[in-house]
Amino acid sequence: MGKQLRKFVLSLAVLVCIGAWVGVVATFQATDDVATKTIAVTIAALATEGLIWALAILGGWSVFANRKALFARLFGRKKAVKEA
Repeated sequence: MGKQLRKFVLSLAVLVCIGAWVGVVATFQATDDVATKTIAVTIAALATEGLIWALAILGGWSVFANRKALFARLFGRKKAVKEA
């Protein structure tokens, strides 16, 4: 996965999440209807869940792509040296 694509996906997820919570604030200011408020909060919660999953997938992909270097760093190994 390209770096630009990861940034785009993450930016989109953050914007959707922020927009959903701004919608919650606007809904709470505009109406007293409990059902409408519940729907707005539910949509925002689902957007937040989507953001969390996007972060997990993109972070997991980065770890998977760089696993050799990560394991070497975690376990204190030096890079494998070719022996002749």
